[in-house]
Amino acid sequence: MELEYLKEIWKDAGEDKAIAVAGKQQLLNLPGAPSQNLVSKMRRNLFYELLIVLVCVAVIAIFYFVSFGGQLKEVSWTYILLAIVFIIYFHKKNKLLKDMQCPACQVKHNLSLQLATLEKYVRLYLIAGTAMAPVVMLFFYVLLHYKHLVIFPSVYAGKEPSAFTLLYLLITGIFTMLFYLLNRWYISHLYGRHIQKLKTLLLEMEE
Repeated sequence: MELEYLKEIWKDAGEDKAIAVAGKQQLLNLPGAPSQNLVSKMRRNLFYELLIVLVCVAVIAIFYFVSFGGQLKEVSWTYILLAIVFIIYFHKKNKLLKDMQCPACQVKHNLSLQLATLEKYVRLYLIAGTAMAPVVMLFFYVLLHYKHLVIFPSVYAGKEPSAFTLLYLLITGIFTMLFYLLNRWYISHLYGRHIQKLKTLLLEMEE
């Protein structure tokens, strides 16, 4: 159990109330404490995620800049804009996680407030990330319609415009649902499980 290490130190504090109170406030500040390890893991995951996003955006942007005779370069600029938004999100979230590692300010109450803010960031990430799927699909539909481009002729063949639109909306709905499930698992794996461990740690510290 992750708290065994802390419980042993706490037990060594003895029966002196002053020492016990000070110990409760400092246990989470120890370099090897579970809270520090969990936050470090989330910061590392965030850094890896940023690298993956930047690489993917670079590949997609280059592809649409050079493919289709450059007629879909708007897609490249859109993904670049999304990357900038993600970088801003990364900066704010990384700053929050860095503050949570601050030994001088990581008292239990402050850590609880920071943890609540982190949960809001993660929830926003899930909602915005899921909403991005139908928005991108709609953007492609409008862009192709505006430029009168047919990327997959076989899909259009023999279909009325209204029928194709309904098919496109159905595919968009299915894709959004699958993307939501994948995104929820992904976020839970990178951040959610560590946040839950931190919440459990705080609850056990109160006990």
